[in-house]
Amino acid sequence: MSATMRAGATLIAAVAAAGMLVLSAQAGFGIAMGWSWFAGLGDGGMESVFTLVLFGLLVSVAMAGLRVERRRLTFGSDVMTGVGLAVGIGGLTVAMLLAMIAGLVQPGRTAATHGIGLLLIGTLTVVIQSTAEEVYFRGWLQPVLIRGWGAAAGVVVAALAFSALHVAGGARSPMTLLNIFLAGTLFGMIALRTGGILAAAAAHTGWNWAEAMLFGLDPNPGVGSFGTIADLDLVGSAWWGGSAEGLNASIGVTLVLIALILPLIAWRTTPAPVVSSPPASG
Repeated sequence: MSATMRAGATLIAAVAAAGMLVLSAQAGFGIAMGWSWFAGLGDGGMESVFTLVLFGLLVSVAMAGLRVERRRLTFGSDVMTGVGLAVGIGGLTVAMLLAMIAGLVQPGRTAATHGIGLLLIGTLTVVIQSTAEEVYFRGWLQPVLIRGWGAAAGVVVAALAFSALHVAGGARSPMTLLNIFLAGTLFGMIALRTGGILAAAAAHTGWNWAEAMLFGLDPNPGVGSFGTIADLDLVGSAWWGGSAEGLNASIGVTLVLIALILPLIAWRTTPAPVVSSPPASG
């Protein structure tokens, strides 16, 4: 099979598998809600179990795909992982500040935290979810698409597949889907430029963690199952995040993501210099 055909086949398999896993996990979660022992875990416990099951299965599918291709997961630079984390937290913070300048940010009415233990569990949950998505889309799928269709198409199509997963998860707003696509493009460009998934996973984790655990902006309004360090709500114009979809549907996020993507497009890695061997003596 040619690289072009392999890319198409892998794309179809990846999107179909991800969609089936999300829909099956949602159906299973609905059934499990009727079990007294499961409901007794509380919101945080149930969300943790859901995350472990769904994203554990996503990683399993990705690793099976890599095994079929006889390819290993690439991780990239440890140094760039810290940069990726800063990009994620910083990007979300700038988007929140844009909403604040527009007058849409106000203190929430819910207790800011449920305790350090739940915050730590919530942080681990964010790490698992974000990393699993990067393993699936940027570790497994994107390299196959790049080999078959080129770097630009590979990054863009992997980002579209990433968006499709979130459609299966319930995302519907055009602005939300645009921002999810741009986020997928950002993470794809980070993985491409750094040669692996570590920096992309760190950026993804930092963004999601800052939104939910640092500022309490997801859900909007209110606080998630694990609490938050600061509880902020977005009110007013949906264009700046004042809807139930929060910053995900904000034009501020659109602007921030574009501003982060453009330097990565312009970034060109410099090949290592070729050192000629000295002529043999004698």
